[in-house]
Amino acid sequence: MAQIGSLPYAIHQVFSDFDDLSEAARQWTLDLRQLDRGAFHGELTQFGVGAAHVSRARFGRKLIQKGSPLNGRRMIAVPSRNVEEFFWRGIRVTNQDLIVFPRGAEMAATSNPDFDVYTCSFSEELLRTLSESQGVGELDEMLGDASVIRCRVSALESARKCFGQLCSQMRGGASLGDPQLVHCLSHDLPIRLLSAISTSHGARVSEMTRKRELALMRAEAFVERCAEGYIDVQDLSRVAQVSKRTLEYAFVERFGLAPNAYLKSYRLNSVRRELRAADSVVVKIADIANRWGFWHMGQFAADYRAQFDELPSQTLRRANS
Repeated sequence: MAQIGSLPYAIHQVFSDFDDLSEAARQWTLDLRQLDRGAFHGELTQFGVGAAHVSRARFGRKLIQKGSPLNGRRMIAVPSRNVEEFFWRGIRVTNQDLIVFPRGAEMAATSNPDFDVYTCSFSEELLRTLSESQGVGELDEMLGDASVIRCRVSALESARKCFGQLCSQMRGGASLGDPQLVHCLSHDLPIRLLSAISTSHGARVSEMTRKRELALMRAEAFVERCAEGYIDVQDLSRVAQVSKRTLEYAFVERFGLAPNAYLKSYRLNSVRRELRAADSVVVKIADIANRWGFWHMGQFAADYRAQFDELPSQTLRRANS
């Protein structure tokens, strides 16, 4: 299915590059960074008609996901039953949970290689009309301050079934003008989601201590500002205002990496991003690598290949092909 410039639209693509996936995604601005080592494999299905949009994203590597959805719509996400867990805005999410994006909230997730999540967006007017017709409260009344809620298994399975049918129809080449498909997308699916929310077991909250949460926030912000300079774990510990041991516990709990491994991964991703945007005629790989703290080019190339399953020169060639 080809992407169409205006609604309705449908996309179904397989990706070997997470930045290509970010650029292809509709309804989102995405910033992905790969944390673990190996070749990336991802799959994205997206389609939209009028007031309703649906995505299914599958990522085969451990990623930091940041970004934001387009304004003016309410975003709801449901993990597939294959997902064990991932972190969303500091909250551990499992396949028994449902996420509702707060208005204006940015995405900040750490996902594992089993990431497989359905996401949908609906207009406020559509959700309000359906809430009234079903005799349930409006979305924000039901949620309160919660953004992640634990749901009844049967209610989530009902929503997943609807998501799965819609995505299968799209991959099979169904017409976006099919009245049955449009009804399922703009009526059946949001009603099942509202039902899951109205009968949920309550809010999920972060299991990490406030001390570790604050330490991580400070450390991440410092890395984003200063990663081009020399940073070590002692610097991170000082900025985070916790001991090195506490900082390590926090990083391993959230990212599955010790702080020094996280730093190295961040720098490798930053090099890769520059290589993808560079002109191979003008740019020297060594200059970019040195700027991000990699001075031994043989070791850098080996680390880069282990992280992304390709050499820096291959990334640069692909970007210029």
